[in-house]
Amino acid sequence: MLSKGEAAAILSLINSHHGNAQWDDIQLEAFHSELRADMTQAEAREAVRRFYAADHEGRWCGSGDINAIVRRMRDEARPSEEQIGRECERLGLSEDESWMYRRQRMLGNGPEQSQQTALTGRNPFELPAAKPKKRSTVSRFAGASRLGMASLGSILGGA
Repeated sequence: MLSKGEAAAILSLINSHHGNAQWDDIQLEAFHSELRADMTQAEAREAVRRFYAADHEGRWCGSGDINAIVRRMRDEARPSEEQIGRECERLGLSEDESWMYRRQRMLGNGPEQSQQTALTGRNPFELPAAKPKKRSTVSRFAGASRLGMASLGSILGGA
């Protein structure tokens, strides 16, 4: 997530397009909280650049505009299904490896990292098998050890 200082720099960049308008802490807090949590400062700066490169007739760039442009930038960078299929064929991956490679690529991982994950044969989303807990047969309630030593008559009330 962008730090508040980075968000302030982005907000100042936006305001520079509108006569260096001043912003206050409330505006900064709102702007910072509305930005995507996984956005980098470079992506945000590029989104602002693209927003003002297009003609918006004096409209201000908001956090929603930045989020939408960053989402489009990431979608454009993501490979197509056809391209991933060609990569799988080139790498000679089996059906299961191909599925894992495709999944990793669609999550945004690079070709090398996706190939490494696919070839390990381990699904990173799979949970390890649960290990049963060892349980003793000794009762755990208060006085259990004393009951075992007492006679049945004393337990039942002096019979």
